[in-house]
Amino acid sequence: MLSELHIENFALIDKLTATFAPGLNVLSGETGAGKSIVIDAINVLLGERAGTDLVRTGSARALVQGTFDLSHAPHLLPALAELGAEPEDGLLYLAREVAREGKNVARINGRACPVSVIRQIGDLLVDLHGQHEHQSLLRQDQHIDFLDALGDAAFQALRDEVAEFARRRTRLRQEFHDLQTDERDRLRAIDLLMFQVDEIDNAQVVPGEDHELAAERSRLVNAEKLHAAATVAYELLYEGVEEGGAPVTDALSEACAQLAAIARFDPSIESVMSALDAALVQIAEVSRDLGAYRDSAQFDPERLAEVDERLATLTTLKRKYGETLEGILEYCAEKRAELNRLTHHEERRDELQAEIDRVERTLTTRALALSTARRALGDQLAGMAQAELTELGMPKAQFLLDIRRAPQQDGLLIDGERVAVTTKGIDQVAFHFSANQGEPPRPLAKIASGGELSRVMLALKSVAARGAGVPTLIFDEIDTGIGGRTAEVVGEKLAHVSRARQVICVTHLAQIAYYGDAHFLLEKTSDGERTRSTMRALATDERVDELARLQAGGRVNAALLDHIRAVLDEIQTRKALA
Repeated sequence: MLSELHIENFALIDKLTATFAPGLNVLSGETGAGKSIVIDAINVLLGERAGTDLVRTGSARALVQGTFDLSHAPHLLPALAELGAEPEDGLLYLAREVAREGKNVARINGRACPVSVIRQIGDLLVDLHGQHEHQSLLRQDQHIDFLDALGDAAFQALRDEVAEFARRRTRLRQEFHDLQTDERDRLRAIDLLMFQVDEIDNAQVVPGEDHELAAERSRLVNAEKLHAAATVAYELLYEGVEEGGAPVTDALSEACAQLAAIARFDPSIESVMSALDAALVQIAEVSRDLGAYRDSAQFDPERLAEVDERLATLTTLKRKYGETLEGILEYCAEKRAELNRLTHHEERRDELQAEIDRVERTLTTRALALSTARRALGDQLAGMAQAELTELGMPKAQFLLDIRRAPQQDGLLIDGERVAVTTKGIDQVAFHFSANQGEPPRPLAKIASGGELSRVMLALKSVAARGAGVPTLIFDEIDTGIGGRTAEVVGEKLAHVSRARQVICVTHLAQIAYYGDAHFLLEKTSDGERTRSTMRALATDERVDELARLQAGGRVNAALLDHIRAVLDEIQTRKALA
């Protein structure tokens, strides 16, 4: 649920913080007080477009922050995790900054993210209904999901199974389609693949070879320097470089002989003599190795040419097939597999066709079973929604589900006809509605009245309240065109839904506001220079005064206030017993 909302420099709001309750939250106030601004701010928080005109005059940026408590919505955690939005101690923090100049910024738990991601997260967290864009009922493609969400565990398992087989069918058909490309294209592709594979195979690429060749080339290019340096080192150790000068090995041998003479009289020198003997042996070995290295460090122009040619070959292969020799070999393996597929396409085509037939037979059976279950579920929803709408003051309204199958040339064969199939099955679902007798039901997207649309959603949410879904519902203008007993029923329905979902409702009617678990008042004030909107939670006495204003306008007296307190007590008692 939306536990806290913070707004800064947004339209007429300079700074506002509201802490919402888990149940029904009511927002009221005079016309123009800023109720729509709060709803607009929530829309921006949820990823809707944010224009610079929303930034308060004189401010550089507007800020909207929301804290969502998801401790009671574990069903949302997997989807949120996929979007990189994992709650911290059960809380998820969203923020939008709208700059008058420069980039707008969206954040999840303090980390910047694309607005498209925060919009997807918003769709999981909040459903907002009224004259705003964030209305799931206007998106017909979501009607099937709304209906299916009412199904039990067996229904959901069947839908998941259909989705898996539909995805498998799509993959197999795509591979089959790829095999059916033009024969000349296939032959050209085979020629190219054979050339590429042969070129790499003939090169006999060995991983790491390029590094070894580069090191060898460095030695060949610098052979004279290497030979000279090795010669000097060898002579110092083993031959001596100056006339009459003794090499290091001779000096060490003489030192060992002198220490041997000392050891006859002082055995304590034996450890030093042993160490010197070992050093002499090591230096003799080093001298021999240096001699061999010196002899090998010879300039070999033929070998250098071979190395340069091989390195040039490998460089050409890297430029064409991969940045590394390992990448070249991986590319070769991929192209070899593709070549094998193209050269044996007839066998693979027959295999694919047989596999597609098997998958389609199973998919057809499962999709028909899902369609049958879905139509039964649709009948239940239509009946219950019709009853809810009657209670909501729309006895002449009609609500029905149009469940049909769309023809598609390459679709599943159902009852002799090819029909479209998706991961959701073979059905297309659309909610149709008519508010008045004599008018045929039409798609919900064509309903002009925000109030009618909100009441339809309220009816549907009343039906679905017992299941898991979006944790916060926001209703704007739900009281348009109603009053009296119908308004009371709307309040009761909102209270009913709020037992399973957090509800935030903008209203002008006391009959609805009575049912709030928390009541917020929007007010517009002016200091003579600037106008600002404020929002505050009402204490009990303040709430009674606001309900009196909603109910009687300026005609408030003590009897009315006593009546309001009595009604509040009665409603709170009923809610406690529900």
